Amino acid sequence: MADLNREAMNLLNVFRTIKVALPYDNALFQTAIAFNRACQIVLDYGSQAKTYNKNKLNRETYRKVREAVPNLPSALVQTARDQASEILKNTNFAEVTKKQLSVRYDKRTFKFYPDSNRVSLTTVFGRINFPFKRYAYMDKWKGEYTNAQLTVKRKRTFLNIQVKLPDKPMQPIQSQEILGIDRGIINIAVCSDNSFYNSNHLRAVKGGYQFLKRKLQSAGTRSAKRHLQRLSGRERRFARSVNHIISKAIVNKPYKVFALEKLNITKKKTNSKQFNRKLGSWSFSELQRFISYKAEELGKLVVPVNPRHTSQICSRCGYVDKKSRQGSIFKCRNCGFELNADLNAARNIALLGKIRVEQAEVNQPIVASDETTPTGMVDGSYKPTLFRGG
Repeated sequence: MADLNREAMNLLNVFRTIKVALPYDNALFQTAIAFNRACQIVLDYGSQAKTYNKNKLNRETYRKVREAVPNLPSALVQTARDQASEILKNTNFAEVTKKQLSVRYDKRTFKFYPDSNRVSLTTVFGRINFPFKRYAYMDKWKGEYTNAQLTVKRKRTFLNIQVKLPDKPMQPIQSQEILGIDRGIINIAVCSDNSFYNSNHLRAVKGGYQFLKRKLQSAGTRSAKRHLQRLSGRERRFARSVNHIISKAIVNKPYKVFALEKLNITKKKTNSKQFNRKLGSWSFSELQRFISYKAEELGKLVVPVNPRHTSQICSRCGYVDKKSRQGSIFKCRNCGFELNADLNAARNIALLGKIRVEQAEVNQPIVASDETTPTGMVDGSYKPTLFRGG
């Protein structure tokens, strides 16, 4: 219940990222070099001392950084330390070499002026204003500009600016306003409202890319490697586009809550190569991210649910038996209810999402719908009847 309340409160703090292209400038290039050097000094100390504590890192490295890169402003020294602390925490003190030229900016070191198409950045040569090209979506994402990340590569400079959008409080949620979404390899998404989004076109296109990549890999020439890199980029962009289209269609449905399984799927040596290849091309987490941020933008909520038994539970009677699912068909061995297996799972996910929402509202009684009342509903929790054979 506390987790769900926290998720609902997060809707009050919706963040988006605005990406702007800046002209290549020597001041930004030199600033990025100095920032990387400062960050590397902190990383080297933190990995040896096995600490990511910001106070200790600042106490032990601040003077070293100031002596090594005296032209780097102190505010950027502090953000370099913060970034190094996060890297150390995420990599478990592994020795890391910061290769990408980047600079982290906070409210003290940058100002974003979308109306005048300029941004003010702190550099090793002082504060400088840089122009940028304006895009229409910037008018939609206006709010508090909290921080920014500058990246410099191949004489191209980009600034990713994080903006906190105005609050969008959640409205009261009714049980019929909850949609369950089952994600899969054959069907990218199946919703509890009987809508299907299959992967036929996606798999056909990706299959063509895989064939071409195998041919290029066997060639092994320099031009083949360049072509292979371009193909990989096209394949990723195509899959991302499909996920954008599907997620947009889903969040525009007349529902306020979207329930998704909390999936954690990885490749295993015990799986066949063909199955692991399918898992590798399955971008289920990307689809969830797209649904989450698009739903937030509309003031809607995404609720993660436990995926255990969702494909084995009968959405009509609540009976559980893994033998009830035979390929793409689910036929309950208890009541004989027959349905598409993915749709059955989506209905179970919707019910679990409904239970989470209703449990978060202390004064609201938990009442399941007539169509999907499971036999295992006890004291507001879903405890399905498990079939153990015999």
